[in-house]
Amino acid sequence: MTAETRAELDRIFHPRSVSIIGASNRQGSFGRLFLEGFIRMGFKEIFPVHPREKELLGLTAYAGIKEIPCEVDLAVLLVPQSEALKVVRECGEKKVKGIVLFTAGFREKNAEGQQLEEEIVRAARRGGARLIGPNTNGLYCPASRLLTLPSSLIVGGLPTESGGLSVFAQSGSFNDYLSIELTTKNVRFSKVVSSGNESDLTAADYLDYLGEDGETRIIAGYIEGLRDGRLFYELCRGISPRKPIILWKGGLTETGARAALAHTGALAGARQVWEAMFKQAGITAVHSFEEMVGCILAFYWLPLPQGRRVAILSGMGGTNIGTADNCVMMGLEIARLGDGTRERLGQLLTSAGTAIANPLDVGVGSLLNPAVYGETAKVLAADENVDMLIVIAGPDNALSLKSIIEVAPAIGKPMVVSIFDIPGLVEPLSRDLLAKHIPVYRDPRTAGFALARLVEYAEFRKKKSGQTSL
Repeated sequence: MTAETRAELDRIFHPRSVSIIGASNRQGSFGRLFLEGFIRMGFKEIFPVHPREKELLGLTAYAGIKEIPCEVDLAVLLVPQSEALKVVRECGEKKVKGIVLFTAGFREKNAEGQQLEEEIVRAARRGGARLIGPNTNGLYCPASRLLTLPSSLIVGGLPTESGGLSVFAQSGSFNDYLSIELTTKNVRFSKVVSSGNESDLTAADYLDYLGEDGETRIIAGYIEGLRDGRLFYELCRGISPRKPIILWKGGLTETGARAALAHTGALAGARQVWEAMFKQAGITAVHSFEEMVGCILAFYWLPLPQGRRVAILSGMGGTNIGTADNCVMMGLEIARLGDGTRERLGQLLTSAGTAIANPLDVGVGSLLNPAVYGETAKVLAADENVDMLIVIAGPDNALSLKSIIEVAPAIGKPMVVSIFDIPGLVEPLSRDLLAKHIPVYRDPRTAGFALARLVEYAEFRKKKSGQTSL
């Protein structure tokens, strides 16, 4: 990426002024939703454009963008397809720096739509603007008070507090729902962008930008197809030794590839090629929304493990065995506890029904002595044969999980918690754990999957020079 392109993206993510073209007073319209969103986020310089209204939600409205009496850095276009080219030309005449085109029905629809899309890009570039979309859900940058993700706006917005996660996606709804889901799990974002049809700026551009962005610590993405796979691979290979890249690739099957073409006009490519590229470039591959959320929680909060050996702790023997099976199938190793650890556990776990082995069953006695969970976790973490921990509990183990929270600062190794779901009980327990930066999963298998991917990344990074801690 050239310094010029990086500067152009900086201006898009950090605009001083925004014009919403298609803003409205009408309840239930996107024009009103977006305008309310910018006001709620605290963005200061907002210039709504409407052909007839003089005022919208207390802000002066303008009939066209060229009538705005000051510079406009970013234009958000909520206009019909038939008006898109005309409005983009006007943005060019206004010297707008960035354009976010939400309108769909271009390349992904037919040949005429593709031709119109290409004309729109030429018009934007002639005016010196870079274009996101069309067919996009736009951006989220909390540091700039910038939010255009519709579902997030409908549920009341997203935090203005920044964090270390950035996301790019060839899907608007993916970004929207991921942002909502992870916000409830105490994760905070640096930048989020929906690339849409990528008529101008592409997934590779966003990846390159985020790889050099000092505010981004972890990169996550959803892609369906790439114009230049070699470029994307080289970018990932250069970034991944410094920052984890977690990707969900859609369109790996023939059916998925056809859906991708209809969705954003993306050409998907062969599954074997993608899998080989991911492995060689150090990319963490996921294949579902649940796996994406699970991996992000682990990468966001946990230190890198020193090995593959996991200890499993719960009060449910059968679940322990199944979790151990899953961990082994995912490439983890069940830690062999040292003699000293087994002795200390024998002294700690005196109730009938406990099993001094790994997986470790503390028995139903933990319900009467909830502190045993935390004390046992500390003993396991102190074993030099243990690299990480999975703690499994039921929603009736609230006090046991409180003991886990209390000992968490002394653990010093990756630790995740799985809580079996009973409606109305799990959420407050999860919230308390997540507030202390302990990843929480409803299924122990997802917990094991996230740790296995964390191990793979740690091993990849060890092979590279110039390591730094996450």
